Amino acid sequence: MNKLLIFLLFFSVTTNVGATDIINLYDRALKHNIDLSQKKTDLDIANEIVKQTQSSMLPEINFSARASETTIERYDSSGAYDPSNYDRDTYNLSIKQPLFHLYVFDEIKKSKGVLKENEIREKDSQTIIILETVRHYFNLIKQKNLFELNQIKKEFNFSKYNASKKLYDSGNITIEEYEKHKNNYDASLIEVNISKDTLSEIKNEVYIFSGKELNDINDIKLIEFNHHLYEIQELIQSANINNNSIKLAKQNIQISRNDIASQKSKHYPTLDLIAEYDYIDITQGGSQFGATTREDSSISLVLNFPIYNGGYQSSKTKEARLKYKKARLEYTNSKRSLRKDLIDTLNAYNTNKKRYDLSMQLTNSDLRVYKSAILGNEKGIYTDTQLLGARIKYQESLFNSKNIMMDYIYSEMTLDYLRNVLNYSDLRKINTYLVW
Repeated sequence: MNKLLIFLLFFSVTTNVGATDIINLYDRALKHNIDLSQKKTDLDIANEIVKQTQSSMLPEINFSARASETTIERYDSSGAYDPSNYDRDTYNLSIKQPLFHLYVFDEIKKSKGVLKENEIREKDSQTIIILETVRHYFNLIKQKNLFELNQIKKEFNFSKYNASKKLYDSGNITIEEYEKHKNNYDASLIEVNISKDTLSEIKNEVYIFSGKELNDINDIKLIEFNHHLYEIQELIQSANINNNSIKLAKQNIQISRNDIASQKSKHYPTLDLIAEYDYIDITQGGSQFGATTREDSSISLVLNFPIYNGGYQSSKTKEARLKYKKARLEYTNSKRSLRKDLIDTLNAYNTNKKRYDLSMQLTNSDLRVYKSAILGNEKGIYTDTQLLGARIKYQESLFNSKNIMMDYIYSEMTLDYLRNVLNYSDLRKINTYLVW
């Protein structure tokens, strides 16, 4: 009987040697998560744009060659000149060196700002992978335990339904009592199917997240926590400095400033140094002077004054100013949203600790009742149905305690994410809470 007790108490925390733990899920998501891969690709694109923008300050060298053949059909004519067919070969080499393009420097600053923005996004996406790994794994644990709990309830309702059927057939209970137990059993069958379908949906979400559907996972064990007493103003101050959303909003403001400077500087003149070399070779007959070979070269200093372009550049400058205004509004909104998220998460964190302490008391109380029911069943005081009822009540209490504990852990991790202090060590610590 003692072996049976041990099995019943810890059925939901059975060790699965081949199960996927949180670290395995995180490592796979780092390699196969689509959102993170897109952020890395965006970063590579931004890096190439920086190179493209910087290249506009380097010399531009072009070489062109052309060969042509001209056929002349002459009819009646009076004149001494008698042209004939001829070939023409032309070669051109040009070098253009920009000397003064003020807007290019602002464009380089803007492209570097976009590069930095994508670096922030990529780092933030990696941090989100940590948070999302925990969320997906916890959802799997919750739903898998619920599915197992509903199966136990189904067995309990079946035993009551089966007993009521015998009592009804013998005339010891009314049809209303019998139908009540039958309806409870039918409802428990539906709950099992619903929880099974929901578990499948969560597995599909994990598949999208990591590229793999997890079938075997580790359960989590109840542990004691050292609750941190956070001061909300300190959290807000720290988050306003380190939060990635705030950093992105600030960076967007800087990009908008550089865009304004770039659009304004396109009103200014540009200065280019252009060197050209031309070679022309014409065969006999192409000229009244016979075959011709000519070489010429030139060096030019080109100064261009933008005078009027239909108001296009003025409108682009105004557009850049409006984008800057919008970026400042987004920055203000980001700070407001961050403050709200911090307060809501901190409240949830503190509330979940109180809920967890209470749930632990209820779980311990239900465990004592369940142990007493086992002893009572051995002595013939409790029926098998009463024992199973006490078992279910304990398992429900254990299930609720685990769920609250995972909510508590996740709320603390969310606080760390909002302050941008969440890291891989937090993931390893949570991995130790799993049953091995």
